[in-house]
This record gives sequence, C-alpha cells and structure tokens, in this order.
Amino acid sequence: MSTARKDPGIWRLTYSLGAILSSLTWGLYYSFTRRYIGVELGGGLYALMLITGLEWGFTLFAVVAGKLAKSVGDKNLVLLGFTGVVPFLLALSSRDPLILSIILSFSSLSWALSWPSILTAVFSSSGVSPGRAYSYFTMGTGVGYSVGSSIMGVFYNIVGPEGLFIVIAVIYFLTYLVFAVFFPKKSPQAELRTSSAGISSWDFRKFLIILIALTLTVFSRELLYAVAPSKLSLELGNILDSPSVWIEYLLFGIVFGGFTALLSIPARVIAGRLADRYNPLLIFSWTTLAYLLVYWTFVKSEGLLTLIIWQIPLYPFLDTAINTYIAKQTPKEIMTTGFGITIFFNALGGLMLLPLLANPSLDVNFLGYVVTVTTSFSILLVLVSYSRSKPKT
Repeated sequence: MSTARKDPGIWRLTYSLGAILSSLTWGLYYSFTRRYIGVELGGGLYALMLITGLEWGFTLFAVVAGKLAKSVGDKNLVLLGFTGVVPFLLALSSRDPLILSIILSFSSLSWALSWPSILTAVFSSSGVSPGRAYSYFTMGTGVGYSVGSSIMGVFYNIVGPEGLFIVIAVIYFLTYLVFAVFFPKKSPQAELRTSSAGISSWDFRKFLIILIALTLTVFSRELLYAVAPSKLSLELGNILDSPSVWIEYLLFGIVFGGFTALLSIPARVIAGRLADRYNPLLIFSWTTLAYLLVYWTFVKSEGLLTLIIWQIPLYPFLDTAINTYIAKQTPKEIMTTGFGITIFFNALGGLMLLPLLANPSLDVNFLGYVVTVTTSFSILLVLVSYSRSKPKT
C-alpha cells in the first residue's frame, strides 16, 4: 500500500476505479428508486420531486466542506463518506413512498461533505490539464452507471427491493474504501494550509453570476429528470406486451441509464478536450440550451422516439464545463472550498423543486414553461459573464 501511495499513477488508477464503483452505486440507486417510488409504490411525480428536492437539500452542506477540510483534513472528510450506507439500510423499514423519499434523501449528506475533497485530489496533481484530469477520472463512470442501471432489474428479480438496498449499501461502502485507502499521501490542504490563511470563500463572489446560472440550469435539468421515470415507464408499457414486473425493471434500467451512460464515455472525453481548448462557459451555455430542447421533445414525443431522445448524453458536458471552469479559476489552496460552493449552488437548483409541490396541478406543460424561463435566464447570465471576461481591445 505504501508503494501505491508513492506512485501518483497508481492512486490515479485506483481513483478512477473508485469513480466507477461510485457510478455503479448511483446507477443502481437512481434507476431502482425512481421506478420503485414513482411507479410501483404509486408516489408519482409528487414523490419523485420530493425525493429529488430533499436529496439536493442535504447537498447544500457541501458549502462547509472547505472549512472542514482545513480543520480536519481532506482525508477525514473522505472517511465521512462511509456514513452514507446508513440511509440505504434504514430504507428496509418502509414502503411508504413519501417516508422512503425522506429516508433515502439523507444519502446525499455524506456525499456532499466528502466529494469536494475527492475532486480536490483529482485536480491538484501537477502535469495534467484540468479538463483532461477530470475526463480521465470520470471516463469510466459511464461504464459503472450503465452496468448499475442495466443489471438493476436482475438484482430486483433475485433479491427483491430490500435485498437491492443492501447491495447498494455494500457497493457504496466499497467505493469509499477505495477513496480512503488510496487517498494521496500529501493532501492538497495539508501542503497549502500555511499559504491559505488569508484567503476566504468570499473570493467566489466574482463567480456569483455563473453560480446562479448553474442553479437555474440544474433546476431545469432536475425537472426533466423528475418527469422522466413515469414517461419512460409509460412508453415502455405501450411498446411492450405486458412483461413481468422484473422484466419491466430490467428494461427500465437499461433505458433509463444503461445506454445513455455508455454514450457518456466518449462524451466525457470530448467534453474534457473542449473545456481545455475553449472557454468552458460556452460549453455550459450550449448544454443548457440543449436541456431546454430535450425537455420539450421528450415530453411531446411518443414510443421509441421518446426512448431515443432520453439517450442524449448532456450531463457530461455540463458537469465537465462547470468543474473545469472552477478548477481553472481557483487557486489550489481553496479548491475544496470552490468545489463545495459549486455543489452548494447545484443543490439550490435541485432544492427549487420543493416549492413547486405547493401547486396542486403539476403537469409536464406547466413544468415545461418553468424550464423555458429558467434556461433562458441561465444562458443570458452566462453570456453576460462571458462578455465581461473577454479582454478589451
């Protein structure tokens, strides 16, 4: 193990493995819980928006990750990730869609506090450009998410919903075991602690316009994700001839995350190179516009076309663009704080789903109008920030 820690190539390889295990966990989790809560338990759009909003609500705690890292160290925050297995085990005790949504949403808390430190380790090594470093770290995540989503129905058939929660908990535990054991011996916070004393998170006020734009884009994306499970289940049911429940889960998992996750692999490579070559804000804007177009075509289409539209891999471009932008603009000594604040504004976007639950007449058209307004404002804000950042001639 000591040899592995001394060799930066080994820890990078193992961190890529950890990222794959992480995406495998979330592939199982999202493809299963979205259909289980929204369709099988009858929670519908309301329950799906509730769990999404609450998950992002706990993610708000990422904003304190930077300060915690300076106090206890990045590795100890990574160790905190192990607590994320608890909500999956507690989920064994309930079949009420709303109560289950509340219990499972706690899984986001440990992730929010630990992930900024993991990203800091990835971006802080020398010799690799930010966009390429992130694309290397995440390139295999498409395989993990695809496998997790695709085999979810098989696990459901073998061990049932309770057993599936246990499987998710075990893989999640193994994920953080990899991140903790192979965490770089010299953490970025430890190396740069003395030089960061005079730097505060208020430095990120200059990114406020972009972070607000991120919030609006994430809000729109999560609305698309909220309507997707029921829509995909409906269209699969129209195409297929009354398959068994586990076959429905299997096909839903493949369609929901299996194919699109595989497509995300080349998408991440392309996104990383584009983010290194061009201003990441341009990639951000184009991806936001794409989310608007995908939302309307998705909800208005039928049959096989709906399933095809869902496969478009937009997330890798948005994710790579914003994280590369922050990495390029942020000194290493406050990078954990930077990623924590970025996740915080991501969380605000997801949390914005909760006030919509007060509307008794939620439907895809109403949500589509909301998506149209918010994505338009997001693009406008990014363009304003981009025009201000261009050097004057």
